[in-house]
Amino acid sequence: MVIPVGPDGRELSRLRALVDELGRHENRSEMRLIVIDDGPAPREFDLGWPSVTVVRTVLRRERRPDLLSAHVAGTLEALNEARGLEFALKLDTDAAVIRPFSTAIRAVFAEPGLGVVGSYDRMSSGAVRDWTIWKRRIDQADRRWSARRVGVGVRLYRHRRSDRSMVRRVRAEAYRVAPPGAHCLGGAYAVSAAFLTSAPLAWRPWVGTGLGEDVVVGLLASSAGLRMRSLTAPGEPFALAWRGLPAPPAELVSGGHSIVHSVKRPVEDDERALRHELQSLVRACDPAPASPAARN
Repeated sequence: MVIPVGPDGRELSRLRALVDELGRHENRSEMRLIVIDDGPAPREFDLGWPSVTVVRTVLRRERRPDLLSAHVAGTLEALNEARGLEFALKLDTDAAVIRPFSTAIRAVFAEPGLGVVGSYDRMSSGAVRDWTIWKRRIDQADRRWSARRVGVGVRLYRHRRSDRSMVRRVRAEAYRVAPPGAHCLGGAYAVSAAFLTSAPLAWRPWVGTGLGEDVVVGLLASSAGLRMRSLTAPGEPFALAWRGLPAPPAELVSGGHSIVHSVKRPVEDDERALRHELQSLVRACDPAPASPAARN
């Protein structure tokens, strides 16, 4: 599990709630946590989990103000840490895990050539996703990059020509496989072992491009010749929205989804109440699960 933890003061409590949900529905001993510490200073993560790796990027260690680039860098460093695993699931802290998911994701990744699954071309509501806005931003990425400074005491990244060339190459290769800007929504998505093995996970070329990590992951998957797919139909794991939940809690639970986004609310108590409501609805809807001792 790859989980970025932002600098907001409530991020640690969100992380603990999410990790508790993961442990409730999946086997802890089979799952490695890779936490991306995206705070301005290193933090302690006492999560009571068997295997935890904490990633802090060069950009964050140098207190770089480009937070979007720091998020891209952290995600790609974390995915590098996940090389060799069956798959990696990236979750924002404002996602909620309400059912087991690993069996369904493992089964779909048995299909060769699949790189990323989540909310790709369709939302759980059936709405079609539109990537049009990202084509112009991607096409401008190398020009944005060239004006950025990288690192303390370094005026510009020394290898900017090769990095700019990589951005252009990835873009050209990706456009042959998927529509410009195509990606799975960033609140939660899973990448396959094939992605972890073959996608070019260097983060420096994307510094200052103005692209989010989900768009970059989509580009990298397509450039490696890997496809993306939505797993948002009834009974499939993902039900996501960029802001707020994509449907009322009862509808998400009756739809059989496992991972929902976003439970973020202005008031922390409201977030806790929403997570509790989702779990209570699942308990009422599903047969009694195995005990934690039996699962773990």
